[in-house]
Amino acid sequence: MTRDFIISTIKQGSIATLVIAGIFVLLEPAISYGNQITISQTVTAEVAFATVASDVVMSPSIGGITGGTSNGSTQFAITSNDVAGFRVTVQATTSDGRMVGNASSSNSISGYTTSVPGVPDKTFAVNNASGSAFGYTVDATTTTDVPASFKYTGSTCGGAGATNGGLTYCWIAATSTPYTIINRSMPTFNGIPASSTIAFRVMINANPNPTIPNDTYVATTTLTAIAN
Repeated sequence: MTRDFIISTIKQGSIATLVIAGIFVLLEPAISYGNQITISQTVTAEVAFATVASDVVMSPSIGGITGGTSNGSTQFAITSNDVAGFRVTVQATTSDGRMVGNASSSNSISGYTTSVPGVPDKTFAVNNASGSAFGYTVDATTTTDVPASFKYTGSTCGGAGATNGGLTYCWIAATSTPYTIINRSMPTFNGIPASSTIAFRVMINANPNPTIPNDTYVATTTLTAIAN
C-alpha cells in the first residue's frame, strides 16, 4: 500500500510554517541589532610647584655710609599638563616694593624705580632721591618661558623677540600688583618640571639721604602659578 505525503508551506507574517506529514516545524528569520556607545573622560588642567622657592639672604652685607651692592636668588620649578601652558606672577606685600626694617617699620630700602613705569630697566641703578633700591629680574632654563618684559634690545627692555636678559639685565620692583615673570605656552613633558630663577639686588649709594639706619631689612613676595 502506498501512502502519499502532503507537503505544504504556508507563509504567515514573518513566520514560516512547514507541514510535513503532520509534523509542524516553526522557522523564525534571524535578526541582529547594532548598539554603538561613546565613552568620554574629562582630564582637567593642573599646575603645581615641583620645587618651591626658598627664602633669600642677600650677600654681602652693605655699609650704611659707604654703600654697596648685594645679590641673592632662588629657584623654583613648575609642572603642568595644560596644553596652553602656565604663567607665574610675583606680588609683594608693600605697594611700592620696599624692604622694611625689622627693628622699625619706618626704616626702609626703596623699591626699584624704573625709567618707564611697569617696564624693567636694562641696567640696575638707583633712580630715586632716597639713595637706595631693591629690585629683581628673572631667567628660565627654557628661555622662551621668559616674557618679553625681561628681554632687551639695545638699551631697552620689553621688546618682543629681544635678547634674554638672563640674571644680569632688566630689573624692576615687586609691588602689590601681580606681575608676570614666567609665561609658558605649552605643558611640561615627561614629568620634567620647568625651572626658573628669580634674582634680587639691593643697591645703596654712599652717604644716602635720608640715612638708612643699621637694621635687617625684609621684603615678602608671593609667587603664584596659574594655568593659562
